[in-house]
Amino acid sequence: MNFKMEPTYDNAPGQVSQPAPETENILPAEAATREKNQRLFERGLIWLGVGIFLMAVSFGVNFFMFQADKSFITAMYTLTSVGAVCIMKGLADILGW
Repeated sequence: MNFKMEPTYDNAPGQVSQPAPETENILPAEAATREKNQRLFERGLIWLGVGIFLMAVSFGVNFFMFQADKSFITAMYTLTSVGAVCIMKGLADILGW
């Protein structure tokens, strides 16, 4: 038996092939799903950024106020908790839960 690898298209080398059929015939439902997933992903990135910012501010409060005589525990734990919730919300949106 003689096996040869043959191209799976009919175009000669150097010719531009037609676009893939799956890109031409996108159903409206598929396009809407892709658009929804893209919006969720972008919204998730925003939530993730806000959460990371809040966690950084919480770290800054802890770092700079450690030697202070005043209590900053409420602010620190509030910022950390809200930041963690924002990060979880962002991850949920990005992963599509």
